[in-house]
Amino acid sequence: MNMIRKGTAVTISLLMAATLFLSACNSDKSANSGTGGGSEGSGGAASASAGSGGDSAQAGLQFPDAFPSAPKAVDYDSSYAYDDMSKKYSLDIMLSGFINQPATQDMIKQFYEKTFNVSLTFTNLTGEDLVNKTNVRFASGDAPDLVLIGDRSVAQTLFKQNQLLDATEVLPYMPQIMNYVTKEYAQWATDDGHMIGIPRLPTFPDVWGNFIRQDWLQKLGMEMPKTADELFEYAKAVTEKDPDGNGKADTWFMGAAGGGQGWGMLAGLIDMFGQNGWNVKDGKINHPMLDGTTKNFLQFVKKLNDNKLLAPDWYTVQWEQFKAYTLQNKIGMVNYPGWNLLQEQYSASQNNAATLDYWKPMPPLTSAENPDAKLAAGGAPGGLYIISKKVGDDPGKLKRLAHFLDAVQYPNKYYWVGNQGGGPEIWPDYTKVVQNPQDGTYYYDSDMVKLQNEMKPELKGMMDWQSLGYTLLWERHKDTPDAPYNAPGDKYQDEVRSYPRYTNYDMLLNLDGPTSSKLKDFMQKNEISFALGKRSFDDWDKYVEEWKKTGGQKLMEQAAEQLKVAMP
Repeated sequence: MNMIRKGTAVTISLLMAATLFLSACNSDKSANSGTGGGSEGSGGAASASAGSGGDSAQAGLQFPDAFPSAPKAVDYDSSYAYDDMSKKYSLDIMLSGFINQPATQDMIKQFYEKTFNVSLTFTNLTGEDLVNKTNVRFASGDAPDLVLIGDRSVAQTLFKQNQLLDATEVLPYMPQIMNYVTKEYAQWATDDGHMIGIPRLPTFPDVWGNFIRQDWLQKLGMEMPKTADELFEYAKAVTEKDPDGNGKADTWFMGAAGGGQGWGMLAGLIDMFGQNGWNVKDGKINHPMLDGTTKNFLQFVKKLNDNKLLAPDWYTVQWEQFKAYTLQNKIGMVNYPGWNLLQEQYSASQNNAATLDYWKPMPPLTSAENPDAKLAAGGAPGGLYIISKKVGDDPGKLKRLAHFLDAVQYPNKYYWVGNQGGGPEIWPDYTKVVQNPQDGTYYYDSDMVKLQNEMKPELKGMMDWQSLGYTLLWERHKDTPDAPYNAPGDKYQDEVRSYPRYTNYDMLLNLDGPTSSKLKDFMQKNEISFALGKRSFDDWDKYVEEWKKTGGQKLMEQAAEQLKVAMP
């Protein structure tokens, strides 16, 4: 079953402006849903009666096989009776948002502080800044209490430094979250027998896809691309044949929109050359650096760049700023969740229903090097909640943190407070949550136009609270005349979910954290050099050897051992 959302409610940014909607969640583009089915939530602390999988970290905790099909809120009063609410605690929380600036009047923070009897420090940063700030604060002895981190290797490193609390020490106090920590999720979060963090539900579950301007395809007399070569011809036509008809050379194929910190949207093109992650081929461990996948992708990006088919600032532009291209009809393809794309385009056009026919999901492509038409592996969590070990020194504070974090998970009592820039507790005149009597799911019934008018610039930063627990796993949108994008948006997201995907081997691996971080930085620095022509592809074999020496060889051996396959 799914939660149904009405009308013009948005999933990320509350419709506050025509070009400020979808979160800068390129780190979450790899965060996808798990499977349906499983048990419902129940009152009381999490079960401590059965072990799972044999790891000492998991002993005493019972993890479900799969997500609930339609989660229910736990019984609130009995679930958190362990927490002495007469005592006040300070909680220091860090995460990556999309506004990433403080709200001078944070009504959500004020509500949480009063409701949970806490004093909150809330730091919202870009993904890269969050990693840097997290490392600095832990190294300096000024560790935050809770960090929602997207890079598991960071958590692995901090845990090995004895900086983090084993998650099994706090999970017994979190009955809502325990419904979502599946056996697969628990294994993913376990390193060397210890659970280094609590897996977060994904925000966007397997709905990111490549969306192409189907109206431009028609105008250019082209069919939906099926191969990398056909996609390149579309990219050339979009850039050179004036599809918007204004007589100016001001349209382009794509952009990364990653703020110079990765491939962003362009990462959605890797799949047509092979699997972007650890995998097994012919009984041997494989990696895109080894089988030509990374090289072929970078050569394709270089070809796009050399022909000036990408937006002028395609690599350095930030996610939100790139929308000035997309929503003003200057870009021919994006990698996006379908509902968000239609909703944003509709709003940016002043509610022009014709824009609903602009975009269409592009099925997975093949290339000369790869006959498999598949998308990236799905089913991954949306990051890890990591808790400073010092929190465990104060049992009362540990319980308050567990209580707070569990209470803001779907569909618990205070889940709605921090989402959409504030739920009915923050905006009682404009927002309410309605339960569907047929299946027990929920939808927002809100006057978003009035709410937009109340969302002043000094309030925008409080929207990043929704990064703490917001998920679209069980969400559908209510089809209404004032939201004509709901039905086609949901249809497109269902279509993307239905595409074949590569097997997710990464969920089965726990590779060395520091080595993974070092290798990631090494690859990011070098890959853009190849794409921009600053390093020749004649050096590729040398580069692969450098990659191995930097840590690739070590991780290959670990992956082969853990998956019980041979080395190449």
